[in-house]
Amino acid sequence: MSLVFFDMDDTLLAGDAEAAWAKYMAENGLMKDEGFKEKIRKFDEDYRRGELDFSVYTEFLLAPIKGMTVEEVEDIVKPFCVTIVEEFKDSTSKGLLEKHTMDECLITSGTLSFIVKEVASLLGIKTFFGTDPEVQEGCYTGKVSGKPNFGEEKVRKIENWLGDRSLIETIAYSDSINDLPLLNFSSKAVVLNPDSKLREKAVSLGWEIDDSRITN
Repeated sequence: MSLVFFDMDDTLLAGDAEAAWAKYMAENGLMKDEGFKEKIRKFDEDYRRGELDFSVYTEFLLAPIKGMTVEEVEDIVKPFCVTIVEEFKDSTSKGLLEKHTMDECLITSGTLSFIVKEVASLLGIKTFFGTDPEVQEGCYTGKVSGKPNFGEEKVRKIENWLGDRSLIETIAYSDSINDLPLLNFSSKAVVLNPDSKLREKAVSLGWEIDDSRITN
């Protein structure tokens, strides 16, 4: 049995759940920033270049729910995630989950953890890591608790979770150059429809490249 690490957006899912969440907030009156579409576009460009300021991006996404209770957000997020999984779970998603039915799987994503939690549950994955929002007295503060779950932070959280556990094989899947630390950490790396920088790195290192979403 292997331990499998899945990035979520544009990897295990055929789409960006967090960008969909920003759009959902705007359409439902939560996102008050009229320039959000342009900002999301710029954040996405920076992310794909490996130049995103993750703290700025995450606090931008948390601003609309500042002051809301955990329960209020949960009531919104649950139906949202049902819709997103229905939309973004494609044949590649199903193939990956079926391939690793007998393995231990976890999702590690930079997306806000209350979204990752619901998506993981809907996909039948028990263990997950996301970017944790700060909560005080039952309400979101609009800030991040700890560090955003990107880059080296993904590896740190996994290492803390593993503790002294010994592993035979670990497999990591990602589409993004931002996950290079996670891919290097694993004994086997698979890049899924990777961005240009990650594709170049994968070719140089002889990593498996899965372009199934391009060919479908």
